Amino acid sequence: MSAIESVRDRYRTFDDRRYAPLVKGVALFGLLAALPTLIEIDVAGMELAATLSLRMLILTVIYAYTAQAWNIMSGYTGQFSFGHAAFFGVGAYATQALVVDFAVNPWIGMLVGGVLAAGYGLVIGALSFRFNLQGHYFALATLAFAELLRFVVTNMSELHGANGYFKPFPRDYGAEYGLAAFQFQSDLPYYYLIVGFLLVVTLVSWVIKNSWVGLYFFAIREDERAAASVGVPSFRYKLIGVAVSAFFTALGGAYWSMYFNTIRPDTVFALFKNVELLLPAVVGGPGTLLGPIVGSFIVTPVSEIARTTFSDINGLDRIIYGAFLVAIVIYSPRGVVSWPSQARALWNRVRGDEEVSE
Repeated sequence: MSAIESVRDRYRTFDDRRYAPLVKGVALFGLLAALPTLIEIDVAGMELAATLSLRMLILTVIYAYTAQAWNIMSGYTGQFSFGHAAFFGVGAYATQALVVDFAVNPWIGMLVGGVLAAGYGLVIGALSFRFNLQGHYFALATLAFAELLRFVVTNMSELHGANGYFKPFPRDYGAEYGLAAFQFQSDLPYYYLIVGFLLVVTLVSWVIKNSWVGLYFFAIREDERAAASVGVPSFRYKLIGVAVSAFFTALGGAYWSMYFNTIRPDTVFALFKNVELLLPAVVGGPGTLLGPIVGSFIVTPVSEIARTTFSDINGLDRIIYGAFLVAIVIYSPRGVVSWPSQARALWNRVRGDEEVSE
């Protein structure tokens, strides 16, 4: 037995253990917790922080979080949403409106935004599923609802119209810088806070995936008619998927509104924001637990590196970034997380060919 085969057999034995997911999760989030320190290490006169800054790490984890929330609905139930910016924007605006206009603590505003987004998701889902919208028709419907909400918010003077909101100082709502105020004076606490958010939504995703709710979700994704024929109430469980996904996406919007200084309809409700929220899950592997996280750590840094490297020629960075994404989607339709299994299959074919030739 070769060394590679020995390692592979040991990994398979470990992977069958009940504690394997816990060990993998601890290792993953331990790595995420150590990243701010790791990027500062000087290797051969170069620091990773020169390319992967703390601010980029925060953006990467934000999109990993929102992609994980999107994945609960679209990856698990198969109802592809192209309008999650609606929920993201509701979370951002509800938080800022309550903080600025009523001096409500942003943690409360975040929860209110999550509930409002879940309610809006139920409205979208009830109307869409009642008329049996599926596939690209459902995706277009979610996009239409998101764009409708963007136009409404833009034209509402009560929500400051197109100008949006400026994040207030903690003293404006009776707090001091720190966790209770949801504001910090450096980026590092913001990073660990969003990692905590990602941990929570990943745990929720894992619990759903390994419960009978997840079993119903995946049955609906594979064949909704067959699932309904054996008694799965598909309408109800699709609504549950929408509501849970919308709730957690709104929490990501609330975090965004407290990290950046301003929010406007053309940023949190933007058309391209819909793409940014779902892209890491699609690239990483929809319907998988690690796909949204792995995908975000590929999509976000590549986008930023392309922007900074090819900024001399207008639009070249977008062309290179787009070509990179198209290549991944075409050659890895199941996402980046399928690469190890594809590599093993290729290795087995190569070894099989060698044995035949001998």
